[in-house]
Amino acid sequence: MSTATESVEAEADQVGQLFDLVTYVVATTLLFVAASAVLAVAVGSRVAPGVKYGLFVFGWLAFGYATYLLFPTQAWEDDDDGRDPFGVPPNGETGFQSLVQDLPPARFRRIQPNHRLPTGIRLFLASLLMLGTSIVLEQAFGIGP
Repeated sequence: MSTATESVEAEADQVGQLFDLVTYVVATTLLFVAASAVLAVAVGSRVAPGVKYGLFVFGWLAFGYATYLLFPTQAWEDDDDGRDPFGVPPNGETGFQSLVQDLPPARFRRIQPNHRLPTGIRLFLASLLMLGTSIVLEQAFGIGP
């Protein structure tokens, strides 16, 4: 009986991971859509092309940072402080991540920070969504300069 219970808990954890992943990817993309729109208005540009270009730039920046996060730690490096260069605490719970946990669908199946997928994977997928959204805005909707 304990094997069936453990398998249900493992499956529930995977569903929680999926909910967290989807919420993180969509929330990150929407955050950068909003930032791009505000930046476009601030410089006096039209909003739609500004969002398209902003998602393109932020998508590539997120892609690069996610790739950096996915690199394994070198054997000769001593990581005593437990933080990455951008100040993420060792438990992985940033202010943005706690906000993501309050959004649906992640709030329906909360999981502990140590059970979530690595931030590098979640940010990598968010960068792909940003770049994909930028392409769709250009190709499907004809938004351009």
